[in-house]
Amino acid sequence: MRKIFTVLGIVAVSAVANAQQTIVLSEDFATYTDGGNTASTGTGAPSGTDIYNPGSATNPIAPVTNFPTGSKVYSAGGMAKLGTASLIGTMTSKTLDLSSNGGNVVITFDVKGWTATPSTILVKVTNLADQTVSYSAVMSGSTESKTVTFTGGQANSTVTFETPTTAFRAYLDNIVIKTVASGSLAVADFGKTKSLFVKNTFVKNNEIAFGADAKNVKVYNMFGQVVKTASVKADGTLNVADLAKGNYIVTGTVNNEAVSQKILKD
Repeated sequence: MRKIFTVLGIVAVSAVANAQQTIVLSEDFATYTDGGNTASTGTGAPSGTDIYNPGSATNPIAPVTNFPTGSKVYSAGGMAKLGTASLIGTMTSKTLDLSSNGGNVVITFDVKGWTATPSTILVKVTNLADQTVSYSAVMSGSTESKTVTFTGGQANSTVTFETPTTAFRAYLDNIVIKTVASGSLAVADFGKTKSLFVKNTFVKNNEIAFGADAKNVKVYNMFGQVVKTASVKADGTLNVADLAKGNYIVTGTVNNEAVSQKILKD
């Protein structure tokens, strides 16, 4: 997995180098390979073992280093599933320095829910007001990309994601926490660029669909190996029929910004 994180780290640095941004955490839950995130039963269902309290499980999955503490979080095919039908799910990051760049904190993540819609998830930052994020995507489809901003970020802070009530269960992926200097790249512009990149992060028909012109498109497998390269046009597609089912990372350049997206080929 080290190769993947190295590749994504290079992409992230190149995207923000000229925008006065500092990435303090990036997590794609690539080690959470057990279970699935597209159904409530069968092979598409998440693992039934709580990552933070594995009990008698013979081969429990360890929590990722970026989110060392939590409760009622489950491995879900390359995503983290929070909560159950009767219990709130929560996970908290390692200690972060959110004071750089004036303490302007930008958190982006991909999310989808169980079957209820609309759904919400709480995002909490130490000593700052909690924020509630709404979304409508459910587990049978693709995730939604969300961005939330905080001001007044401090050193020795943590970020917590939590399902607000037992009625909501959430799948999370591609969490990026960064500080952004005033006057640098607008948050809305960055989020728009990412959302225009890959349109179908859950690939069912052997075609990755793109929402914008993208150069230097590369598809990486979970070993960090490049398995596809291309340049695509808006509304164009990339055939991946020759790739095995599983998780992949797609990177490229859109509007002169380096972006990346994790996809699941079914």
